[in-house]
Amino acid sequence: MNVPSLLDLDGEQRKVIDLPFDGCYIITGATGAGKSVMAIYRAWMLATAGRAVTLLTHSNLLHQYLGQLAPDLTEALDVTTYHRWIRKFWCEHFETDLPKIDDDGWNYDWVEMQRNCIRKKVRSAAHLVIDEGQNLPVGLYQFCRIIGIDITIIADQNEPIGDDQTTVAEMCRILAVGADPIVLHENRRSTREIALLASKFAMDTRREMSLPRRGGCSPRVLRVSSLKQFLGEVRQRFDKHPEQSVGIICRSTYLLREVQGELTQLGLSKYTQAYVNGDQYRNTVDFSMRPIRILSTASMKGLEFDSVFVPDLDAYTEDPTSVEARLRFFVLCSRAREDLCFAHRGPREPAIVATIPESVLLRLTG
Repeated sequence: MNVPSLLDLDGEQRKVIDLPFDGCYIITGATGAGKSVMAIYRAWMLATAGRAVTLLTHSNLLHQYLGQLAPDLTEALDVTTYHRWIRKFWCEHFETDLPKIDDDGWNYDWVEMQRNCIRKKVRSAAHLVIDEGQNLPVGLYQFCRIIGIDITIIADQNEPIGDDQTTVAEMCRILAVGADPIVLHENRRSTREIALLASKFAMDTRREMSLPRRGGCSPRVLRVSSLKQFLGEVRQRFDKHPEQSVGIICRSTYLLREVQGELTQLGLSKYTQAYVNGDQYRNTVDFSMRPIRILSTASMKGLEFDSVFVPDLDAYTEDPTSVEARLRFFVLCSRAREDLCFAHRGPREPAIVATIPESVLLRLTG
């Protein structure tokens, strides 16, 4: 992520900087609008003002990503995941176990937790900054209202909402947010060509997406005979731009490990990192070194790379008109800043891209 200096922030972004230090606020906007940057700046402003502030994420990899960027602004900032925060908070205030509603321990009994806080009159004078807030459950925001904690929520306006997620309207209602959400409109991440491709998978077709002015090369689909052939493209890109980050985004962890092995065979192991949630050998990424990063679609939210390579386009076999398929591809395309390349091995392009015109998505033979 390229974090701009305070002087480089534009008018939209400065509205976030100028928010009061007390109360609840919501910042929303399209993918690529720089919402995570503003999450870091908002947390920095609060910490500078002497507030006890915690920056929360849902994803462990996004937590690592922001946690490595935040010290560039301030050391007085705790960056953690929502699960770690809620468990730590409970241990600090209660001697009983955190109430849960499943055996895995990842789904909490929010109603019982709220009752306990009311009985014990638990309150918090801290401030939470929540990135990707739409991915967290309604119960969390109801819990935060009960304990009186101030919150700044950064949420994606293009997200369809599942059972364990929360809409911006629900956040405003639950937290009694008085001010209208600050909306970041401009795509500050991708080139015009990449943003145009991503727009073909946008969920809200009623609102025309604003395209960036910055131009670049067109996204492309390669038909290749092998994974090794495709990774030759990765090698070529890395050799040409060794200072830039490369994201290889796989649909399965099996392919992820295969890609890591093939890159080792190509002599790129010292430049490569892989992330698999729950894998003790692949559960951390240092974003300051080894610029080739291999990850799954499950971990890609909130991240960005100079170049994105997708080696398994053939794996996208679901109905291309479904909400889930379109959202996944929209997010996938939007991870790239400068360069975006897909590969397939089958005789035909997968349906998810088959209707995209050549003027938007180039077709090449590897």
